[in-house]
Amino acid sequence: MKKTMRSLAPALALSLAVGLLAGCSGSGEASDTTAAGQEGAETTAEAGGSGDASGSAKDTLIIATANETPSVTTNLHNAVAGDYLNKMTHNGLFKTDENMEVVPDLVESYENTSDTEWIFHLKQGVLFHNGEEMTAEDVKASLELCKESPEVSQYSMSTGTVEVVDDYTVKITTDGPQSGLLSDLCHHGNAILPADLIESGHDFNSEPIGTGPYKLVAWNKGENLEFEAFEDYFDGEAPIKHVIWRVIPEGSSRTMALEAGEVDMIIEVESTDMARISETDGLTLFSEPGTAHNFMMINNEIAPFNNIDFRKAIASAIDKAAIVQVALNGDGSPTDALVPDCFPGTTDEGAPSYDPEQAKAYLEASGLDPTQCGFTIICSDDTKLRAGQVIQSSLKENLGIDVQLESMDLATYLDVTATGDYEAAIGNYTSSNLLAYVLGVYHSSSINASNKTRTNDPEIDALIEKVQATLDPEENEAAITELSIALNELCPQVPLYMKNNTRAYKSDLQGFNVNAGGTTYYELFSWN
Repeated sequence: MKKTMRSLAPALALSLAVGLLAGCSGSGEASDTTAAGQEGAETTAEAGGSGDASGSAKDTLIIATANETPSVTTNLHNAVAGDYLNKMTHNGLFKTDENMEVVPDLVESYENTSDTEWIFHLKQGVLFHNGEEMTAEDVKASLELCKESPEVSQYSMSTGTVEVVDDYTVKITTDGPQSGLLSDLCHHGNAILPADLIESGHDFNSEPIGTGPYKLVAWNKGENLEFEAFEDYFDGEAPIKHVIWRVIPEGSSRTMALEAGEVDMIIEVESTDMARISETDGLTLFSEPGTAHNFMMINNEIAPFNNIDFRKAIASAIDKAAIVQVALNGDGSPTDALVPDCFPGTTDEGAPSYDPEQAKAYLEASGLDPTQCGFTIICSDDTKLRAGQVIQSSLKENLGIDVQLESMDLATYLDVTATGDYEAAIGNYTSSNLLAYVLGVYHSSSINASNKTRTNDPEIDALIEKVQATLDPEENEAAITELSIALNELCPQVPLYMKNNTRAYKSDLQGFNVNAGGTTYYELFSWN
């Protein structure tokens, strides 16, 4: 038995202006990140992932996940479940390493020649899965595709004008200083695809083509996804040749599958099973603080959530510590801040905290009748459902508000919340830096995509854009604090908790890695 736990130092999570704008060269090695998902089944599982009676070396890894991705494209979703898979099949110009630092991926070297001009020199000889060599034309077409795709377009706001200098050189001229450019280039929405396939209208959801270490060979909807190692991967063929993602929605079933040797790793570990797993010989439990901010989204466009005092009333009435215990079995920490409090400059100043008496005062100030303020909360998995039950109890006991809970699969949940066809939902957003988070969650340009509260506030937009344009590190941190306070006071949604990144896996699996943003590089895994 092994149990690994580490703490996340606040300073590691973000180095916006200094790290991103100092200019550097060389190739980067390590890991990447960004923002939420689901899917899996089994065909060749017996071929090695969970053991081989003949004693031959394993060549398969079977991963259990709770959720099925809504898409395997890079530009038609912003789901964590999809991001996990995109990182296996695609590369971006940059990625984030185990310390959440932005490092080159498909870029060999680069120069930041001014506040607005960047020159990127590409690695040569990088092949797509279809055998074509990646060139600057592919980079230009891919970054422009991101701009045209509503689900991920917030990650293209920084890229400005993209020019092909020669086959292996790209110039980006930004619209004013952009502190988040390199971080945006890590996001799966900016992954590099073949330009000719983009132009021809290729169906990347049926056949994703990237430069990544694995190729998708089968998607058995509702059951599994199967991947095989790409022999011509530019960084060397992955040691584990086959990876299968199985969809197992129920938490205890994932645990039993791991214990029975039917799977080798669990992504979403059932919190009530953590102690049992940690005490089981041959299994390793890993848990470290992450950047995932979990909240109750509320639709600010409709009553009663368009009333700021009502929003503050429910935020003050919910016992978040109880949610961490009931929903997570303690595997996380309560939070009041409207932004992830792991990033430099963030603060909970001005944010409502758990205070039933203050909640009653806010409700009275709202002028609303609590018996007329009932609403439905959408929950897309068991953990969210347990969190919803605590919210339901808190609001009834402290404010007399009746809440209903509705279970929904992830893909449907993502659709209805993106279009605003809902009242409230338990959600989360994972990012490698604060700027990416606020652009996705609160900027008005992300309405109908990841701004699911439909926050549309000119002051908030201006403060986000100020963070985006501020390059000096100290000034950038001060701008983040100013934005944090404004969001706390506006209270467009109800923060709940920061959840740990928790994984369980067989102890003979080598090369395990996951950074604070939840990104894992499976091409680094091998069997002992």
